[in-house]
Amino acid sequence: MAPRQEVEEIRQNLTRRDLTSAAITLIERDGLGALTMRRLAAELDCAPMSLYTHVRNRDDLIDAIVDQLIELLDLHEPSGESWQEIVCQTFRAYRDLAVRVPKSFELLALAPYDTSPVAPHLARFVASLEAAGLTAEQAQQILGIADAYASGFLVVWARSQGFREAGEPSPAEDGITGLRDLAMFDQGLDALLAGLDATLVRGIRP
Repeated sequence: MAPRQEVEEIRQNLTRRDLTSAAITLIERDGLGALTMRRLAAELDCAPMSLYTHVRNRDDLIDAIVDQLIELLDLHEPSGESWQEIVCQTFRAYRDLAVRVPKSFELLALAPYDTSPVAPHLARFVASLEAAGLTAEQAQQILGIADAYASGFLVVWARSQGFREAGEPSPAEDGITGLRDLAMFDQGLDALLAGLDATLVRGIRP
């Protein structure tokens, strides 16, 4: 088969999901900075222009990756759960995703709320909190605060894994590194929920 025909066959067989799966593999192996259209094409053994059949540009590729990362959260539809249980289930799945794909995780953690993959996901989360008895305002505030905590903690944790892989010193080697482990994340989430319940939901002020 002629080279042009081979490239055309590969282009026709590729899917958008093939691109995102290969991109996540590339990021996890070589880091986020390695993600270029040319490197991704080499990963898929196809011509760089073939990728533009499935994504408009690198930003569109990032959106597609974020969409796949949200799918990987594997969240079930809440049923009869309290709002605290919904938040715990969601953000512990978020934690597990950071463990599974630490280098790609940052793309989801830092994605703007109004991007097409993220907005429907957050709308479902807010709706589930409202169904559990919160007002729309309470649900949105809890989303913002819990997400800020979880994203900040887990991005730092994920980057610290990269330091260890590279053989570099951890950002803190002074005997308190346990403050950044995942057990502390769970403790912090429990404490955060208790504080949100007291202040935002029940209105108890210090």
